[in-house]
Amino acid sequence: MKSTDKIIYVNELNQQVELSFFSMYFLKGMRESVDNELVDMKAIGRDGYVYNSSTLSAREITLTGHIKLGKNIDSLERRLRNVFNPKLSGRLIYRNRELEKVIDVRVENLVEFNRAKGVSAFTIDLIAYNPFWREQEKVEYLALLSGKLVFPLVIPKTIGIMFGLRQSILETEIENIGDVESGFRVVFKAKGIVKNPEVENKLSGEKIKVLVEMEKDDVVEVVNLPFKKMVYINGEKSFKSLDRLHSSFFNLEVGRNLIGYHAEINAINLDVILYYSPFYLGR
Repeated sequence: MKSTDKIIYVNELNQQVELSFFSMYFLKGMRESVDNELVDMKAIGRDGYVYNSSTLSAREITLTGHIKLGKNIDSLERRLRNVFNPKLSGRLIYRNRELEKVIDVRVENLVEFNRAKGVSAFTIDLIAYNPFWREQEKVEYLALLSGKLVFPLVIPKTIGIMFGLRQSILETEIENIGDVESGFRVVFKAKGIVKNPEVENKLSGEKIKVLVEMEKDDVVEVVNLPFKKMVYINGEKSFKSLDRLHSSFFNLEVGRNLIGYHAEINAINLDVILYYSPFYLGR
């Protein structure tokens, strides 16, 4: 690890601890391993096998470091063990001068300490069931109404005034710069009456459609992430509102994606915001 590298662990209670070159918890090293399982089948009447697919296992992460022995060593050890609680989920953040990436993890074992030669050495074993590191969430505005009023307000008698400017692009190109395809979440905000909003992959024809009649200020959110698919209407779960017959939870492919939105009635009344995080095979 470089002196500029930082590892920050945050558990589900929002308790956090930093491991780095300058922290009380000195970070000595970080090891990662991910196995790739190949799926194949025997070709009947032919030599060899036929490749079918491959899947990655969970990512195993081991952090090693130490704490300098001193009067407060007991409380420092207790805090590290308390934050890295195996009963709590958490996320690991890797940060240096150039980038920041995050991965969801579970703690495998209680943190153990070995006091010797003026330090208390520790090893922390983590497992990430989704093996991909990801960037912080990116935002794409597919449609947005931005205000144009300036105060004090003066309205010319002859030409009137523009109250807002609508940025509406029915098709938006999104570049997934990650190593693998990624999920996303999309938020529909109604500025007036809207019926049955949808988001569509224009290259494949796949779409996610919600059967709902929206009024002004209603918000519909579709979550399409690994291990989590959900529809929220004004903050309440409403998976039953998904048009299952005409919907498919598509991903953002690596490289170019063309994403559009639509509604059966008054698509122009929508603000549409898409959030996604590129996934990476490593830091």
